[in-house]
Amino acid sequence: MKYKRIYNIEKYNEYCKVYEKLMMKDSEKYADEIDLLELLIEDYDNRTIESIGIQEDMNPIETLQYLMEEHKLTKAELARQLIVSRQLITEILNYKRNISKKMAIKLSNRFNMQQTAFSREYELKNKKKAA
Repeated sequence: MKYKRIYNIEKYNEYCKVYEKLMMKDSEKYADEIDLLELLIEDYDNRTIESIGIQEDMNPIETLQYLMEEHKLTKAELARQLIVSRQLITEILNYKRNISKKMAIKLSNRFNMQQTAFSREYELKNKKKAA
């Protein structure tokens, strides 16, 4: 069997790289393999969320901060990977700007997670109240 259930971070990272390569090649030709990898990666994410410290009640910013720390990503590096400005990443992390649907998709693809992890509601800081 080519793929098996993921039980460690090394296999997780390996499958994520394979997934990304297949997505870049021909997603239609490799559709079944891509679907299987998505299921295996999602399964691992769901099983390890609590064990690695991400709690379901964490807001999307806390989740993003945690993932950046785990992956040793700077704001600038994440911005380069997502093809967005560093300022946008900073504003999001400082609760100055909401995560857009487009950004939630980019983040979920980057971290191989469900989009819902980045699309839940959270409060912005220093938001001026309408008079």
